[in-house]
Amino acid sequence: MQTRTHLARARWTASATGLLLCFGLAGAASATNLALNKTATGSTACNSNESPAKAVNGSVSGGNSDKFCSTASSKWLQIDLGSSQSITSFVVKHAGAGGESTSFNTKNFNIQTSSNGSSWTTAVTVSNNTANVTTHTITAISARYVKLNITTPTQTSDTAARIYELEVHDTAPAAEKVVLVLDQVPQFGIYRSAEPTTYTPPAGMLMWKRGTEYARRLSDEEKAKIGDDVALRITYHAQCDPYDRFASAFFISVPKGEVPTVDTPRVTFTDFISPFSDMYQGAKATRVYPDAPMDPYAAALANPSRDIWVGISGGSNPQYGGDACETHVPKVTDPAIAEVGFKYSLALVSTKSLTAGGDPDVISFLSRSDETDDNITTGTASHTANLGIATLAVSIAGYGASSGGQEYTNTNIAVKFNGTQIATFSTKIDCASYEQYSPRGNPGIFRNNNTTNPRSWCPGALVPMRYFDLGDITGKTLQFSLGVGNPSPWTSDSVYRTSVSVLEH
Repeated sequence: MQTRTHLARARWTASATGLLLCFGLAGAASATNLALNKTATGSTACNSNESPAKAVNGSVSGGNSDKFCSTASSKWLQIDLGSSQSITSFVVKHAGAGGESTSFNTKNFNIQTSSNGSSWTTAVTVSNNTANVTTHTITAISARYVKLNITTPTQTSDTAARIYELEVHDTAPAAEKVVLVLDQVPQFGIYRSAEPTTYTPPAGMLMWKRGTEYARRLSDEEKAKIGDDVALRITYHAQCDPYDRFASAFFISVPKGEVPTVDTPRVTFTDFISPFSDMYQGAKATRVYPDAPMDPYAAALANPSRDIWVGISGGSNPQYGGDACETHVPKVTDPAIAEVGFKYSLALVSTKSLTAGGDPDVISFLSRSDETDDNITTGTASHTANLGIATLAVSIAGYGASSGGQEYTNTNIAVKFNGTQIATFSTKIDCASYEQYSPRGNPGIFRNNNTTNPRSWCPGALVPMRYFDLGDITGKTLQFSLGVGNPSPWTSDSVYRTSVSVLEH
């Protein structure tokens, strides 16, 4: 089935492998991170892959090694901006910003500046911090060097300083505008035969499929907070089910006043997998996924002429032999807890304003479709692209836990547009950096993914969405096929969960 809804403008440039998606559209001016990719030095690193350079690479989502770490008796991180710069603020992204336990967040520290690297002036002093990210605005000063001195590295007796990013800004960073769409909605069992009686959704929220799927309409006030750089922030709250489960985030666009049903066509934002965790795992009972950029959907989400519903489709399997509620002493019997595997929160986060104009359409061909053949072919659709160009968005990964099932492998995917191959890609992914988010174990999943243990997705991670340039589609009827490199038939429970959409321009 295909459905057309409204989608935001995006900037796209062709690359040798299909499409390079350039996020970050024109909008309100934002602060410049003067420290990005500049020369960084520091105290002795914990490991060679946790050097000072990791704190100025612009990333916090690369896993446990995407940080500067030091256990030296004197812990410091210094950045050479290259020349004297006007500085008005600093942002420090501590352990929790990279997905580690918040107990590892830096507790006490100061930030100094210097024009020559030898004479220092203290600009910021912080005591008793617990936050994942701290922002420090100061009266503008001119300096070439910035130094972070860490006096108490964690909230506990752990002696390692963990800094995922130190940003230096010429203007104060824009404040986040957060739309909390879903707040800890419970994920009931996927094998239930009856609606849950222990949870009543808040007014205005839809609950489908016996408590495994939820959606809520965005208000006009919430739409006004959506900007060109909108991102999706998913939070997992562990409860009883400690196993990895598949889920999707989606949106539905309908005429004003119309309430969607479970069968109303939808567009998949991203797929993701829960980690191995449970409610007794302390700080690691919560997993905040890396923000998923949703720039192309900004105008669709903010569309004043239509009602936009945003939701999560997932489900758990509590009381599945050895789960946290069954094995805990005393055993958890309260059905409001024992029937819920985990909970999800979903937020839309922006810092920019929304740029008006552009083609707002997207055609959804497949959304979380369980495909059982190695040649996946969509239906057909015409287009209304204002400029005659479009981009294909594809999410696909194998599932099936039986011996030899497709979730224990990866493959090459051949992408065809109207019968002509336009791209290939591998579903291979390395899960090593995600092991830290699964305290309930099954470490074998996270190791040797590039050799003896191939996988196409990781527990505790987003499933990659891939984009391909379709070029000029003027006058064309659109149809797509995905060739799966592992020939079917597969094991009885194996499927390739697939979403295919076309972003028009």
